[in-house]
Amino acid sequence: MSGADEAPTAPGGTVPGSTLWGNTGFRLIKLGEMVLATTEAAFAPLGMSPRQYNVLATAASLSSPSQQELSRRLGIDPNVMVGVIDELERQGVVERRRNPADRRRYIVAPTERGRELLRESARVVEEVEARVFGGLSDDERALLHEVAGRLLEEHPPPVKSH
Repeated sequence: MSGADEAPTAPGGTVPGSTLWGNTGFRLIKLGEMVLATTEAAFAPLGMSPRQYNVLATAASLSSPSQQELSRRLGIDPNVMVGVIDELERQGVVERRRNPADRRRYIVAPTERGRELLRESARVVEEVEARVFGGLSDDERALLHEVAGRLLEEHPPPVKSH
């Protein structure tokens, strides 16, 4: 095949015109992989992963969340959640406190350092989103956001065990 006959290769190694390129689900997988990799790279200087950010932000947004509640809400296997919270605790961004209503349970609460890190991380997320979705109009971005949310509500992701 000559160079003129070859399909151009898109970012991420996909080839427009291939069978998979025509599959919306595959495109969304590749888009998700690209957004995840971009976010991981942007969070690296903060010592934060996207999963840790999700757990920290969710813990900060809830009133007295337990590890189990965070696990259920975020679809993260409880055993994995323990490790994520252990690491956040080692970094000094969350602390486990006894739940006064149930001494067997712990509340996961952001520390002052955790709240500072959340503010820094939120700015990073805004920058990543501006870079990734900057080529879309405001209406296109709003539509993508709405459709993605609707599909995730209709088909909740499985609990992640890794």
